[in-house]
Amino acid sequence: MGISKKTTKSMLALISLLALVLMLSLASAAPPVQACSIQEDTNIVFYGETGFGGVGTLSRSWIIHFLDWWEAQDPSINYTELTDDDVRDDCDLDSFSNLKVYIQPGGNAYYQQNRLDTEGRQNILDFISAGKSYVGICAGFYYAAGDYYWQGEYYDWPDLLGAYPTVEGSITDIADYDESPGYALTNVSDGFDMIYYGGPTLGWKDTSSSYPGTSLLEYENIPGDLPAAIKNNAMLLMSVHAEAYENDGITGLSTEQRIENYKWFANAINDVAGTDFYVPPYTNPACNDSIDNDGDNLTDYPNDPGCSSAQDSTETNDEIECDDGEDNDGDGFIDLNDGGCSNVTDNDETNCGDSSCEGGETWQTCSQDCETPQCSDSIDNDGDNLTDYPNDPGCDSADDTTEADGPTEILSDGFEDGNLNGWTLSGPGVQWDASTDTAYEGSYSARAKKTGAGDPSYMETTIDGSIYDTVKFEYYKKRVGLDAADDFAVDYYNNGQWTVLEQLGSSSANDGSFVYMNFSIPTSATKIRFMCECGAVSEMCYVDNVKVIGE
Repeated sequence: MGISKKTTKSMLALISLLALVLMLSLASAAPPVQACSIQEDTNIVFYGETGFGGVGTLSRSWIIHFLDWWEAQDPSINYTELTDDDVRDDCDLDSFSNLKVYIQPGGNAYYQQNRLDTEGRQNILDFISAGKSYVGICAGFYYAAGDYYWQGEYYDWPDLLGAYPTVEGSITDIADYDESPGYALTNVSDGFDMIYYGGPTLGWKDTSSSYPGTSLLEYENIPGDLPAAIKNNAMLLMSVHAEAYENDGITGLSTEQRIENYKWFANAINDVAGTDFYVPPYTNPACNDSIDNDGDNLTDYPNDPGCSSAQDSTETNDEIECDDGEDNDGDGFIDLNDGGCSNVTDNDETNCGDSSCEGGETWQTCSQDCETPQCSDSIDNDGDNLTDYPNDPGCDSADDTTEADGPTEILSDGFEDGNLNGWTLSGPGVQWDASTDTAYEGSYSARAKKTGAGDPSYMETTIDGSIYDTVKFEYYKKRVGLDAADDFAVDYYNNGQWTVLEQLGSSSANDGSFVYMNFSIPTSATKIRFMCECGAVSEMCYVDNVKVIGE
């Protein structure tokens, strides 16, 4: 029996209807398309994924408190919290023209890089490359680096940003996080008190004190001017928590302190991002508090030259040695307490006439303290009837310390090969090593660091000056933070016994720069040796450019 045209049309219509129903059903069952959380008027975002997303619960709460406060000061601020999906997949950060600042809060840098993965990493790097601002707080600072040290262990996770060199933490002089301490209210420069919770720094134990960018805050009461906040181009990298909120698991931080910290943090973000969001003036900035904060007998703006305005948060002037709050010449005295400072506009803290060749003093500027070299002393020191540079061919320059012709270097080690090959290391203390912390010349010096209280560490090598008429032993030393319980000594070995050339003993030493030392030793001497004993992580001995010269 045939099918009529009418029946055929009815069947086709039914099939079309069923197909449409199926398509609608499939569409409703498909997962919804995720939308980016960022709006067109958003100008600040922060990553807020807690748990295995890497942001601490308190860190998220703190940044929200801070941004709510700032938004109340300036309603033009519009901030958005981002999920891991936003950063990794859904939001092309640098495509939002009004977006100026990305904030990576504290928490766990490993979880952050693991959750955001390669895609999130590249999204943030593209945002930075577009000239936008990245603010990393504590773990967010670790996340910005290419690798880092944590409690002495080295970590190099694959999806860290790699936008900053190696950093290190925690600073155990503040809190040892192997012992699970709480939040530590910590003094930083310019009179601020901020929360520390294991944030990174540079130039402490395992990293160089030379780093990209400018330090905006330093840790007080810890040697070395360790940075607590760094501005590097459009990046603000925070070791401390300026955004911490006093009612969230913290003791010691007052509401007044928190508000002043907020103002500092907001000003710093404006600085790195080039934004001009409103920030209230400090309640009592150092230059408007009727207090002589820097001890120069001058108070506030405009009386103190360290104040650029009444809102300046510090009375010190980093450009002038006698008003910068630093011991520039390494004699243990600062600014007007240093005999070398005549007033707060004096830009030379050295004190000529104190029998110490220090800081910027030279034999040309202070012959009382600095010995005139042989090649400039108007004496025929080597008896060849020729005197000084350029008349005596034994003088390489006016600074040459000997007129003798043809001196021979029996030993010369600047440690630039990055090791202590050729030296014998001994003693119960932690051994000497080659370090890039600081150097008189080049990149490396020999370092003894935290050898252990009462545990000396020795570094010695053999010499042979028997064919020469005279032998001179010279080196550069730098002793950092040594007190009466520590020691530093240099000696030589001759005829079966050691003879001390110099020893710190019960004195203390904190050299601001490398100090040149030289001694004449017997031609029969067969060894030279350096000894350092220091108990704290902030105490170190350095030597560089060690030479034994025969003539």
